Amino acid sequence: EKIAEWVAGRRMEKKGQETVYCPRPIETVDCRQSKEIRIQIRFPTLTERPSDDPTFWAPLIEEIKPIVRQNRSTLIFTNNRRTCERISFLLNQDEEHRIAYAHHGSLSRETRTEVEQRLKNGELAAIVATSSLELGIDIGALDVVLMIQTPPSIAATLPRIGRAGHGVGQISRGILFPTFGRDLLDAAVMGKGSLNKEIEEIHPIECPLDILAQIIVSLCGI
Repeated sequence: EKIAEWVAGRRMEKKGQETVYCPRPIETVDCRQSKEIRIQIRFPTLTERPSDDPTFWAPLIEEIKPIVRQNRSTLIFTNNRRTCERISFLLNQDEEHRIAYAHHGSLSRETRTEVEQRLKNGELAAIVATSSLELGIDIGALDVVLMIQTPPSIAATLPRIGRAGHGVGQISRGILFPTFGRDLLDAAVMGKGSLNKEIEEIHPIECPLDILAQIIVSLCGI
């Protein structure tokens, strides 16, 4: 209801000598069909080395590679670009042909489009991505979604898992890979909350004057 009100906005109306802003009418469609999702949590035994040491990630890569090989197409989400590039590099290490490509906002649009199309055509086994592939991009059928470290919210976790089994009646499968102790606890909470669809409450920002100021400054600079 909050999002619908925000999307509809308000319209200016005259009431006598006064000008008022009334909510525009809007209707929402509520789909009662429940989407089945399955979530696993795997916690590989990582080394005691710092996370910037490639050997820290070795046990994780050993668990991920068999999953990629067993499926036709796999999408691997990370929470930042640095981890995205590292996982992509380590997955391709010692492989005869590249099995994974990185996908994030720092890459050119042409590169991202090429990667998406190769996965869609079945020419690529996996994509390692940031939130750049959460919503709005058609990359075809996916078998499973992997998430390296716990996503920041349930509202982010569900769209990521929903990338797999995207067809009507299909099951969306996701696997969470926490990388440290606290992350394991976060993954447990996130997994249960996602299964129960406990999406965080939304609080639209009222009158964001700072954003208006930025737009005015930008227009003046053109």
